[in-house]
Amino acid sequence: MMVEETVTRAAVGAVDPDEVVRFAQALVRAPSENPGSTEHAPAAVATDILAALGAEPFTIESDGGRPNVVATIGSGTGPKLAWNGHLDVVPAGDAAGWPHPPFEAVVEGGRLWGRGSVDMKGAVASALAAVAAIRRAGVELAGTLALHLVADEEHMGLHGTRVLLERGLLDADACVVGEPNGLQLGVAERGSAWITAISRGRAAHGSTPHLGVNAITNMARFLLVLDEVVAGTQEHPLVGPPTVNAASIRGGTAPNVVPELCVVDIDRRTIPGEVVTDVLEPFGHLLARLRAEHEGFDIEIKLREWTEAAETDATAPFVDVVRRAIGADRGTTPSETGLTGVTDARFYLNEARIPTVVCGPGDLRVAHTSNEHVEIEELVTAARIYARLFVHVLGSRPP
Repeated sequence: MMVEETVTRAAVGAVDPDEVVRFAQALVRAPSENPGSTEHAPAAVATDILAALGAEPFTIESDGGRPNVVATIGSGTGPKLAWNGHLDVVPAGDAAGWPHPPFEAVVEGGRLWGRGSVDMKGAVASALAAVAAIRRAGVELAGTLALHLVADEEHMGLHGTRVLLERGLLDADACVVGEPNGLQLGVAERGSAWITAISRGRAAHGSTPHLGVNAITNMARFLLVLDEVVAGTQEHPLVGPPTVNAASIRGGTAPNVVPELCVVDIDRRTIPGEVVTDVLEPFGHLLARLRAEHEGFDIEIKLREWTEAAETDATAPFVDVVRRAIGADRGTTPSETGLTGVTDARFYLNEARIPTVVCGPGDLRVAHTSNEHVEIEELVTAARIYARLFVHVLGSRPP
């Protein structure tokens, strides 16, 4: 047996299931709703865990005071692998709708329940437990593992991974992002275009609507055919087709006034390869047709935010390393998958040009719900996969 495989098995075998759960519970019990709070509480938890493991974590705050915890483990030389996970969670909402209080981190039925258990404090706990196992096994990494535990992913990462990028810290040779995908091989993800549609009409007295132009009615005409902006678009084999969703609406001033303004925020999800013109041109064609069909129709659209879709080369050597690390533990070759949502992987892939794979425990379908939970067994499996992967990529130094 090769020495390296012996070392890997020692690290994997040192994963402590109770420790994984303990780390995950501590993180879930540290609320960090975004918006509404900050990540300081889970950042403190992660910092304490890392310090106890002999790492020297440090915090980088955004201009808005949001904390990002960074720690490096290993020799500081040789290959460098980044692992990225976010510490913020979406708001829990009404606690009465939860089977267990959202921040008590109850373990029941082989599952950890609570806000952030799957998205994605559970994965952060698994990565920390993998580091603990490597330490416990006495393995010294020959390369460098960089943990990026970041803020603000749920609001596009502008206070989180974006800050690390701007500070020059996205400098690894490869990266794993621990977003929940059932520990599959995530190699593609959608992007998004947030678009604001503004309908302008002409106010009039409610008793004489024919003297005005109803901005809400015109917006309704537009929304009823909104799906046409994605009609006939190409489907991506992993993330599916582009989608469009009218997400919020506001307009009008009083029941007895013809509304002169209506505003709708639209979420247009993009697929790898799409550019801004691909997204905006169909909106322009649709609006031109509606203007020709309806007198007084006046709607303009504004691109509020653009988040590019991302994809890594599935034939890249690093992807195969992750594939083998997952397969070695699960006994089957993982499927190549895509994510319908947006993750921080895009910063590593699109801007830092770092080969990146998304691989994390949990089912994305229960994220952001009042039923959020993750299987304990899957958290432990993730810790073993991460431990194996860290040693495989970075190697080990002789004792």
